[in-house]
Amino acid sequence: MIPVLTSFLPPTHTHIYLPVIFRIWEAFNSHIMDDRFLEFAGILAEEHVTGQEGFAGEEGSAAWKDVGIWTQEEWLMLVSKGIESLCRCFYYTC
Repeated sequence: MIPVLTSFLPPTHTHIYLPVIFRIWEAFNSHIMDDRFLEFAGILAEEHVTGQEGFAGEEGSAAWKDVGIWTQEEWLMLVSKGIESLCRCFYYTC
């Protein structure tokens, strides 16, 4: 369900759905969801690195917050899930 959901979310107007996505992500404890949401967050960060001058324009671009387009809480969750995923990959390959 989650890979399908993230595949169809638009890279614009993230202020509408991003808080809901983080709430869904916090509710589940799944490595598959972690990896898919981390990939989705990376895609969004690349799309919105130019701010309002990018593809989405002023209307669809994400507002800049504490750390890029992420709030402090979202950033801490992204970093902790990223480190957890990195440790999991390292553990299973050795």
